[in-house]
Amino acid sequence: MSSSDMPSRVKPKRRRSRAETRRTTPVDVQVGRNVRRRRIELGMSQTALAQACGITFQQIQKYENGANRVSASRLWQFAAVLGVQVVYFFEGLGSPKTEMKGAVPSKAERKIDDETAKIARKIASIQDERLKKRLKTMLAALAAK
Repeated sequence: MSSSDMPSRVKPKRRRSRAETRRTTPVDVQVGRNVRRRRIELGMSQTALAQACGITFQQIQKYENGANRVSASRLWQFAAVLGVQVVYFFEGLGSPKTEMKGAVPSKAERKIDDETAKIARKIASIQDERLKKRLKTMLAALAAK
């Protein structure tokens, strides 16, 4: 058998490492941010959400920080526990056809999100509807400046 009759050696495909295949994206970060926002709106702790889902609070932290991807079944579970539709977690992403750009938010940006959600929850708890409306009008005016 001559060397031309020998089958050519096929170069095996390089296997990607687990770290390469599990990188989070801006979508994962936004989904996590929306999980955190809804949890805080409800006044629920990470521990309470974790217990309701049968996972650890550390997993909740990883999801909320965008360090771990949220599976479809876990997203469905979060939606049920947090009382929202699954689509809620994708708010703020825009169209899937557009390229996602954006970095992972800084701790300061995440703190602003948490603080904003806490303030919104406090406003929502005000019983006097006239006062609540005046507060919203004042906030809108301040934001316009």
